[in-house]
Amino acid sequence: MQEFFQNGAVFLWAALAVLTFIIGRKQGAVGYLLSVFFIFMAVWYGLRTFGGLPVFDGAMSYVFRGILLVFLIVIIAVWYRGRKKQAELDAALKAHAENCGCKDCRDRRA
Repeated sequence: MQEFFQNGAVFLWAALAVLTFIIGRKQGAVGYLLSVFFIFMAVWYGLRTFGGLPVFDGAMSYVFRGILLVFLIVIIAVWYRGRKKQAELDAALKAHAENCGCKDCRDRRA
């Protein structure tokens, strides 16, 4: 039964990688980074399940944790930067469109 769950974890990570890659088209860099993360997880669990390597023991567990930490920091940084850019763009458009008489604003209001 334990082998079934180990195999299931590998296929779950792989399925998540495919789904986030498909969704990544709309999400941009964060979606693609998450897809790479899930590919990494599928490979790491696959090494344990199908290769029999002790990837969660000893020094390899620290390598795994370090890689997870780097992924977390990078994904949060990219997500935050994207949110910040979107908020600035929304604020600029809102301020520009309120009382503006330029052609673009008139076209949007019409």
